[in-house]
Amino acid sequence: MSDFISSTNKIEDFMCLVTGSEKLSGRMGWLTVSCRDLAEKIFPGACVMVFPSDSNDPLLGRPFAVADVDIEKGELSVCYMVLGRGTEMMMQLIAGKEVRLRGPFGVPLLPVDGKVNIAAGGVGIATFLYFAKKYPEKTAHIYLGVPGKGYEKFVDRILELVPEVHIFTDDGSFGEGNSMFKVLPKNMDENERVWSSGPPGFINALRKHYADEKDKLYFALDKRMACGYGGCMGCVVKTNNGPKRLCVDQLLFRADEVADDEN
Repeated sequence: MSDFISSTNKIEDFMCLVTGSEKLSGRMGWLTVSCRDLAEKIFPGACVMVFPSDSNDPLLGRPFAVADVDIEKGELSVCYMVLGRGTEMMMQLIAGKEVRLRGPFGVPLLPVDGKVNIAAGGVGIATFLYFAKKYPEKTAHIYLGVPGKGYEKFVDRILELVPEVHIFTDDGSFGEGNSMFKVLPKNMDENERVWSSGPPGFINALRKHYADEKDKLYFALDKRMACGYGGCMGCVVKTNNGPKRLCVDQLLFRADEVADDEN
């Protein structure tokens, strides 16, 4: 089965109730909202846009992968990095406040033949958390790398959702070592692959690690998604098969499908 499928979702705006807003490690935040109508539409790999203000400032929403869905409670969560004014405003959201979300955007992550290994750096893990939670039988191993000291609360939140994650820290202060590259699987069989996401340096290191198995390595790349409908062309990835938009065309890209400078 293919690792991606075209999306045919109906995109809508939803007024959601903030049920949790927490500052995690470093500049990371975790936002949970209640909106059953939206939660029931979320699929693994889905993105939503958060509009943190009641006004049109900022005009554009901030796109994030949906990290978790609790259908029973009708809730969904996003994990984010504070990088500018929009995400700073998100950090100020408090429980009981309403916030507008738009979605779902993106291309579903579907069960594949065989199993996947997930390798992620920092908040890149958010793209794959719901897949791992929903399809544990299709998930072989999950590897997460973080800087180390100061990221304990972030790691604890991830382990609450998927307890089997292998944690690695750059400073070696906790987890299973200072580099997942010592244990990432090599010489994978025909039905095994690696799905990955993270900062450019991490992606480049994965490219080198799997230089002889590029057909087994897939990336969920980080591009600026401005509209989510495929019209703005802000999230385009240049591939051997022409330009692909993250929001409507393709989520995962095989390592031998994209140029080395396409992160």
